[in-house]
Amino acid sequence: MQAPKLLIRKGMLLIQGKVRPCCYVQAIVGPETQALLEEHCLAETMFKRAAYSMSWPRGAIECPPAISPSLSQFLKNDACPEISVKTLLAGQMHQGANVWEMMCFEFVAKLAFNNFVAMVQSMSEIGQDVIYRGQYAGTDAGDGAGQDAGDGALASGAVAIDADAFAADTADEMIALAATDLA
Repeated sequence: MQAPKLLIRKGMLLIQGKVRPCCYVQAIVGPETQALLEEHCLAETMFKRAAYSMSWPRGAIECPPAISPSLSQFLKNDACPEISVKTLLAGQMHQGANVWEMMCFEFVAKLAFNNFVAMVQSMSEIGQDVIYRGQYAGTDAGDGAGQDAGDGALASGAVAIDADAFAADTADEMIALAATDLA
């Protein structure tokens, strides 16, 4: 499976006689992943301003201090668009009233893309057995001393997920994606 990527294009465009800052985002995935998403998840919302207007969820990407005041206003404004699987796959452009608004849209698009990547990861596990060992894997409570016969399913193609390793791998992937966006 090809790792999803987020294409971000920013520019100043002449729209209705006025030059406006614009930001275009589009998710790039492999053809088989795109077909699966189009069949089952097209209407899923990846970013909804109502969910973020009052508080920022723990674990979401951190807001850069420079855009924090503008982001607060952007999330309360009707100009803040929702981002869905459909709009990410087709591409979505936002015309900002100013550069700060364009930067805010780029930020929420990255947040939506992180949600999109989590959905793609989950979709890739369909049809497979997943064994979750929990947050205590590797401690006395989860050192494997009490493993049951169900672990034999690993030999049949099930996927075992270590929660801490998965979180670290996901963080490394997000950092790598952010680095490629800057390049």
